[in-house]
Amino acid sequence: GGQNSDSSPMPGGGDMNQFGAMTQGKLTEKKGVAETFLGGHGSPFVAQVSLANAPKFFKALLDGIDYRGTAFFQCYTTCQPEHGVGDDMSTVQASRARDSRGMPEFVFDPQAGESYQDALDLKGNPSLSRDWAEVKVPGTKEKRRFTIAHWAATEARFRRHLKPAAEGAELLELEDLLVCITQDDVIHRRFLDPEHRSFIPDFGVSIEVADGKGGYKRMALSRQLVLFCVERRRAWRMLQSKAGLANPDYAAQRAVLARFAAGDLSISELRGQGSALQEEELKAASA
Repeated sequence: GGQNSDSSPMPGGGDMNQFGAMTQGKLTEKKGVAETFLGGHGSPFVAQVSLANAPKFFKALLDGIDYRGTAFFQCYTTCQPEHGVGDDMSTVQASRARDSRGMPEFVFDPQAGESYQDALDLKGNPSLSRDWAEVKVPGTKEKRRFTIAHWAATEARFRRHLKPAAEGAELLELEDLLVCITQDDVIHRRFLDPEHRSFIPDFGVSIEVADGKGGYKRMALSRQLVLFCVERRRAWRMLQSKAGLANPDYAAQRAVLARFAAGDLSISELRGQGSALQEEELKAASA
């Protein structure tokens, strides 16, 4: 809760970098140490695992010990008091962190071959080729996308980044807005320009989260939490590409933005119907 490292999540709001009225908190992207070691750092065995998948966790440990070279393990676990989760929730939170792309599972084993596609194994992550996992709603057959913002809503350390949405408030849907934003927009800070398609209004974007009573409540998100979604989506897409996985959501997003750039879509259509437009492109591509 106190540290403010490059590896801390963007909206973490630790004691050394508070988020509030007087400061924007941590705006720099999260550095994934295990992912960094994939970038030509010799020939290490690298595993990013957790007890969300106990068999894979222990197999990675055994394989890494057996490997005749450097082995690096990055293992996720909660700090229950600082993260604001129950003492019996560590495995559940590890699953949520994995499923939301907060910390995807992977094993990079140089013994498997001399290409990223051979050596990098992403199996174990749900909805492997898509941007976000679809998870079943308990007690129903309904499926919903589980973004990093939905994971953040389950931990008290991110509480300042979520507010109950006011009754009747006109808020953008997160899934619509994410279609409008690229990592390049973040780098060039276009998301601060009210006239740009990628503009993120602070606490002007919403998601639905479980209310603990079998229903849902609408929450407004801080600008930083939306940026966190963009950053984690980009990191996951990079892993997918290294593993040789084609992401249809990424292709559909690029097609929608190309239509907007060509003048076929208005900015209000793009920002208000982004998710539906992306689905249209997905259906067209699979037809």
